[in-house]
Amino acid sequence: MAALSLRSSLLRMALGLGLAVLALALLVEGLVLIGASEVTNDYVRNFMRGTVDLLVRDLSPLDPPARRERVRELDAQFDYPVRLIRTDLANLSNDQRARLGRGEILVTGFNRRIYAALPGEPDQLLLLGPLDSKRAGELPKELAAQLGVAVVLALAVAILAWWQLRPLWRDLRGLQRAAERLSAGRLDTEMPALKSRLFAPVVAATRAMLERLAAAMATQRELTGAVSHELRTPLARLRFAVDALVDEDDRNAREAAVQACERDIDELDELIDASLTLARLDMGALQPQLAAGDLGDMLTREARSLAPLLDGKALDTDLRLPASLPFDERLLPYAIRNGLRNAARYAKGNILLSSWVEAGQLWLAIDDDGEGVPPALREAAFEPFKRLERKGRGTRGFGLGLAIVRHVAQAHGGHARLGEAPRLGGARLLLYWPVG
Repeated sequence: MAALSLRSSLLRMALGLGLAVLALALLVEGLVLIGASEVTNDYVRNFMRGTVDLLVRDLSPLDPPARRERVRELDAQFDYPVRLIRTDLANLSNDQRARLGRGEILVTGFNRRIYAALPGEPDQLLLLGPLDSKRAGELPKELAAQLGVAVVLALAVAILAWWQLRPLWRDLRGLQRAAERLSAGRLDTEMPALKSRLFAPVVAATRAMLERLAAAMATQRELTGAVSHELRTPLARLRFAVDALVDEDDRNAREAAVQACERDIDELDELIDASLTLARLDMGALQPQLAAGDLGDMLTREARSLAPLLDGKALDTDLRLPASLPFDERLLPYAIRNGLRNAARYAKGNILLSSWVEAGQLWLAIDDDGEGVPPALREAAFEPFKRLERKGRGTRGFGLGLAIVRHVAQAHGGHARLGEAPRLGGARLLLYWPVG
């Protein structure tokens, strides 16, 4: 049914083009006829002048009965009608009557009727024609031929338009089938190969959308599976601590169990917050809104607020920034918090937050004095839920912090990478993006 609707729409379009061409041809032909009409009338007037003058001179001396008889004889001899008509019955304008009164010849009508006044007879006019009276109302051959050519041209345009629109119809039909499969939930649908380039941008955009959607769904499945796995450990510890609280009579042991529950709840809260943040960044729900602001002040505030949460590690800052720089004041704190927390997990005692502008790029570095990250593992550290084994440090955290940092850097039009801290000797997390 849908295919018939598409086909009928394109057929109507082709017929519409044909009718438009026919109307244009008729309009042009009408304009040409209007322009040529006066020229043709002048030609007929000059051509018939001699005949009309002879007839007028022949009829003028006759009395009315003899004149009527003579007109009947002439009508039988001429190839077109010759008549006498009453002046008041002639469908003429005042201007045309005035011209007849001045002795002029009038040529009117499509088949050319010729009027002439008879001297001394104001109540009668001599009428010759229509000159093409044998056609009995038929169109002239020239005009009929022109109309035939216009109709043939219109049909040719309609057929050509249909022939040109058929590939578009096939493409539309293929896109329609693909859309129906997508609406049914079959996201693995392949977009059809096109025979025309008109819908190429639509197909390219749809393919890109499907790729992004597939990537987002894959990320969602991976995130759901990883979060489910990560939830098991703190939930198991909570269950164990709750069981201990029920059976434990010792106050100190109960207090320790309560503190363990609070730590597990904090860990669950951190996991949920990091997972939601990563999911929103990965699916584009948090769109960047860069605006000029005081980046140094924002970094100082974030460093001050996070200092108590860095496991007692010393946090220093080295900010050499101009008063105004473009950044997203809503997104960038996510990167700073996760970067500093990640550094606190592996630092021995010192963390350095530094930032500067060089060669049109803003550079933001978080250094620690830990063991660092081997070059072979630095890129893998940015994968979600990828936790690296560090010597003597285990695998703390959820493996989401650096993934969030990279997403924030990319949202600013830049990048994030791991390297070696030049002053502290441990790992360096480096973010950078263009600023002007």
